[in-house]
Amino acid sequence: MITGQNLVGGLWESNASDRIFQTANPKTKEYLSPMFQEATSEQVTLAVEKAAAAFEAYAATSFEQRVELLKAIQDEIKQKKTEIIVTYQVESALPEGRAKGELQRTLDQIERFIELLKDGSFSQATIHTHGPDLRKMLFPMGPIVVFGASNFPLAFSTAGGDTISALAAGCPVIVKAHPYHAGTSELVAQAIHSALKNRGLPLSIFSHLGGQSHTVGSDLVTHAKVKGVGFTGSFFGGKALYDLAQKRSEPIPVFAEMGSINPVFILEHKLKSDENLAADLASSVTLGTGQFCTNPGVIIICDPSQESSLVRRMHEEMRKMELPPMVHANIELKFKEQIAELTARGKEVEYYFSDNNHAVIGVVSAFHFIENPSLSEEVFGPFSLIVHCHSLEEMVDVVAGLKGQLTATLLSSPEDQKAVQLLLPKVQAKVGRVLFEGVPTGVAVTQAMQHGGPYPATTDSRFTSVGSDAIYRWLRPLAFQDCPDELLPLALKKENPLGIQRRVNGVLTTEAV
Repeated sequence: MITGQNLVGGLWESNASDRIFQTANPKTKEYLSPMFQEATSEQVTLAVEKAAAAFEAYAATSFEQRVELLKAIQDEIKQKKTEIIVTYQVESALPEGRAKGELQRTLDQIERFIELLKDGSFSQATIHTHGPDLRKMLFPMGPIVVFGASNFPLAFSTAGGDTISALAAGCPVIVKAHPYHAGTSELVAQAIHSALKNRGLPLSIFSHLGGQSHTVGSDLVTHAKVKGVGFTGSFFGGKALYDLAQKRSEPIPVFAEMGSINPVFILEHKLKSDENLAADLASSVTLGTGQFCTNPGVIIICDPSQESSLVRRMHEEMRKMELPPMVHANIELKFKEQIAELTARGKEVEYYFSDNNHAVIGVVSAFHFIENPSLSEEVFGPFSLIVHCHSLEEMVDVVAGLKGQLTATLLSSPEDQKAVQLLLPKVQAKVGRVLFEGVPTGVAVTQAMQHGGPYPATTDSRFTSVGSDAIYRWLRPLAFQDCPDELLPLALKKENPLGIQRRVNGVLTTEAV
């Protein structure tokens, strides 16, 4: 049952504050029960202080103990599956298939971290015995704050990749729930809380705080005992948190994924030969009503003859679609405001609107796109701007003007390979992932995935927020010099009791030292 309370340092609490809020169904616009309480500054402080007090004990837990915790979280989420799915749909107006798919993705990504912990090599144990005996491995950083994402109520929220990777690393977590899906978030928080109880671990290593104002988030990020932040959302939100963190007396890392237009480059021969392009791109632009961080916001085509029918065919595909509402009225309002601002600017961009949904296509020349950098800003929703290039040289110029992105896609035919070879070095300097087939929407949760990119896509392009490598955001290297074996962590002991792969004097081995 959803209570509207906050989970503070392992205890569900009510407060006397009049700062309350409700979620709303995006389709009916009706407010939903119950009322949710915004966490007070005192509750924020208590949650962080308790997390910090429990950090030493939790950091010392074995990889096996953390595996058992993650398994218990999976089990508890499965037990609450029906209630979570129903609440998810009411709060987001997304269809049942999307809700079930995202729940399964959430469970699957927990499984990836279970596998990582069992393997143990993520600790990067390194031993050097010539000269001083030096043994180094990665250790958890401390309490981590995670902000739930508006567009993924499960996979990027309470038990999403940020939370689970931090728990796997050995870090306590304080979740700032997203107010758009506060009920879904609380149900998942209840599951994590129950899992901690079942495994006999300190309950204070997980807190769940609500609120509509920016106060809760700023209080968390500026608290001296918080050691890192995970965020998925808008550029303005992520940048504000990053700036707060850097102004602290002890600056801390903020791993913020802040948005991307994910350019798709379609080379000349591919544009002429692929009959499926229009349908594939239209589906990608409108997937989730355009509310995916990998939504292709700009499609750059090389069309010297100006004979391509791609725009017309994409528009026809979009007009036939029935799209669910956007996940919240505020996001829909922002989308409409951005489209209105774009259409009011002048005639250099031509727009194609859909009759029965929010989908919009813009068309602009490469010259005007390059001359107007604001056209490359993200419009969060079912919108894409088609940039018409008359030559490969214009495509190169477009790449040069782009900022950092999560993804870029290079679609080509065999006849386009020389062009791809020219573009690729320039494109890969701007992104975290380059695709050569398909569309950018859809992010595989594997160790090889890189979901990050140069600023302003993220605040640190060296890390990923998807896949098991996401754990490295919450770890720091620690070296032991001439340390007695009995004081060493298990991963560094002479006999290698964990049986993990370690680098010993430059050689990867599982043997004892």
